[in-house]
Amino acid sequence: MDFRHYLYACCNFRRTKVIAHSKSDDPIQSLIHAGIGALHSSRSATSFIIADFGSSHGRTSIRTMQSILEYLRQTNKFVGTPFVIHIDIPTNNWSKMFQLLTNENPYYGYAMGRSFYEQCFPDKSISIGFSSAALHYLSRRPCHLTKHCYFRFATPTERKIFEKQSKFDLDVFLACRSRELISGGILLLNIPCVGDNGDMDFDAHFDLIYQCVQLLSLLTSDELLHFTIPFYLRSLSECVDFELFHRHSLKLVKVEFVCLKSSVCNQYQHGHLTRDQYARSLTMMMRPGTEFAFKQALLSNGRSSQDIEDISTQFWQLYEEKVKETIDKRDLKTYATLLVLRKK
Repeated sequence: MDFRHYLYACCNFRRTKVIAHSKSDDPIQSLIHAGIGALHSSRSATSFIIADFGSSHGRTSIRTMQSILEYLRQTNKFVGTPFVIHIDIPTNNWSKMFQLLTNENPYYGYAMGRSFYEQCFPDKSISIGFSSAALHYLSRRPCHLTKHCYFRFATPTERKIFEKQSKFDLDVFLACRSRELISGGILLLNIPCVGDNGDMDFDAHFDLIYQCVQLLSLLTSDELLHFTIPFYLRSLSECVDFELFHRHSLKLVKVEFVCLKSSVCNQYQHGHLTRDQYARSLTMMMRPGTEFAFKQALLSNGRSSQDIEDISTQFWQLYEEKVKETIDKRDLKTYATLLVLRKK
């Protein structure tokens, strides 16, 4: 049995589909429990750092950190007071994060404005690393897409370039985390993916974004070309790279492939949201990441800050109106690969 097959057999590689509608059916909780169960750390260590890589506005991150802290106490894995550090790029909406940390005061929380595609902590300093719905953001835009803004509608050559960048980024991310983790420390990852057959329900919404951008008469051809969203959704096989794990001294403890139904879609289907409310919710879901790429395209053409804000407002109003015209009650699903990795 070669090394790859040996690891495959020993790690109990599972491929399942889970439709999560409520907290009691939350695969992230299972991820946390499996990870903390695999954690090898001194209960009385002088420091215990939990790092949240890609915190965004913070609400989801804070709730997850609270779940991690609660389960640490339940399992008696650490008896002191951990430090939680949220990491995201300097342009993140940190004011929202600070407001939540101040209002809820859930733990000793700190923030770091830095890319998680570089080393953020000293060697052997963190006990738990966590990243949720962030690793589909590439470290850079590897090329301009000539006929669309989203990689799923790219030419075969362009898709290969995005695929190569995603492979490089995952390697860099794991290399940095491996250096930062203590021996026995764990890495909990929720990586957005495409479905089994390469499908993704939100493709139509990204296509609608590009259609709306084309309808804005104010945009130049250069701005349209520069509007490329630096996203790449991996397949399950691209997330589970045993050779990569081995190279960075990481042991695969658990892997699970999950299908998650959009909660706002579920609310709309059951009559808890009006059509207008659903359209607004979908618009807000599409803005993170997309809006930053759109504003960067405008900035590259020398637009003023006020001009950028005005055009952006006009664009999202148009998008919301188009969403109202096109939405139906079909399911909206996302897919993810959940990984627990432990530093050897």
